[in-house]
Amino acid sequence: MDTWVLTTPDSFDGYGSYPDYMQSSAVFKNIGRIAIDMYLLFQHHTTVEILRNVSSDLDLFTITGSGWHFVKFLGPAVVVVGPDCRSERTQKKVMAGPTYQGIFPKVALLPPSVQHCIWMLSVPIIYPRLDTVETIANTFATGKKAVNTTYNLLGKVTSSVAGVVGGKEVVAQGFTQVKKAVGKSGLMGNVLNQFGEFDFAEELKDLWTHDSKDLERTYLIRTLQGIAQQKGIRMTFLSGGKNLPHNPPPRLFLFPNSVDQFTNTYIFLLGVNSAGAGLVHDPTHPSDHKTMYQVITSPIVAQPAGNYILKMLHNNKLLYVPQNTHPSTHEVSDTKEDMMEIFHTDASGAARELKKLMGRRNYIAIVAYDPEALAGGGSQYAASVSSGHQGGLSKLSLAVDFVVQGDGAFTAPTKYGPVIVPHLEFGH
Repeated sequence: MDTWVLTTPDSFDGYGSYPDYMQSSAVFKNIGRIAIDMYLLFQHHTTVEILRNVSSDLDLFTITGSGWHFVKFLGPAVVVVGPDCRSERTQKKVMAGPTYQGIFPKVALLPPSVQHCIWMLSVPIIYPRLDTVETIANTFATGKKAVNTTYNLLGKVTSSVAGVVGGKEVVAQGFTQVKKAVGKSGLMGNVLNQFGEFDFAEELKDLWTHDSKDLERTYLIRTLQGIAQQKGIRMTFLSGGKNLPHNPPPRLFLFPNSVDQFTNTYIFLLGVNSAGAGLVHDPTHPSDHKTMYQVITSPIVAQPAGNYILKMLHNNKLLYVPQNTHPSTHEVSDTKEDMMEIFHTDASGAARELKKLMGRRNYIAIVAYDPEALAGGGSQYAASVSSGHQGGLSKLSLAVDFVVQGDGAFTAPTKYGPVIVPHLEFGH
């Protein structure tokens, strides 16, 4: 059997993340052009010129001429779909309409042997909402002057109150230290990015869960639910970091290994600021076609998310996916969003308060296996997988393990999981 290792680099906010007046400038257009050339050269060992002279879609293909996508088979039962989530990106969309209309038919026409379709999306499509953080971000973005005014006003008020009780100098000195801590050299030091824009607000706009991507996100989820029901294919999302100059889903590297005959193992290394797993599902019909899992991996190079961000993400807000063309109001629907509690203990063995997301560097290992074959000894597994048709193919599930880097005295990697992505029965 084979092991696939997937890696990505890391850099500043990607192409398409910035306002139109920046994206349309000659400098940014050249950044995009060079980034595409480097991506194709170093991750796919090809060039735009070569690809434009190839008529086959077996490697990379373009639909609008502005992005390069792939559909890769990891054996007859597992397919990885890699849409280019950068080339057409703006602050209002991830991909153009014609791109979806070109990729969806390719998935709908996959052979009957395919049971699992893994969508590599650079940013998680299922993720906790950052409403509180976004409110703060928008406040800062639209009122930078008000922030400084608030500092000054707060200093005057606290000093005046302290004067009544005789501690004016002490409080004034203490507030000076607070201003240093959150000022230009502290918490507020990274409010502006290198282009003079409010950095965190720009980060939020890149999320699928941002209001600007709301209808597009619903369209993707609902369309894939329909294809899943028609084809009997389980849809799963695999996501990492978006901070790349140009980040279509990264290249798959193939390495032979000695995995036993009953499993296929796929090793994925990605970068994002937290690790976790979520899903959309119909609580009244568990594991039917509406159930789609989201796997999120944490940083390799970039600094993991801090606890203050993770705490904001660990909220209990009820989330539901609306019907197509409807904005998200989170009224009860047939598709609920949830994050799974999988990080119950830390590397030290101590109980964790934040169980849904882990701010540590890690990688995931996905194993495709046949529960019935393993339970019965697995003697028929290899033959059934190699048959390549639905009638004789085993019913495969995916087991996702998170391998997390420890710290301090507990540096050995710790395994969490597995998260089981079950086989989808045809027509369910």
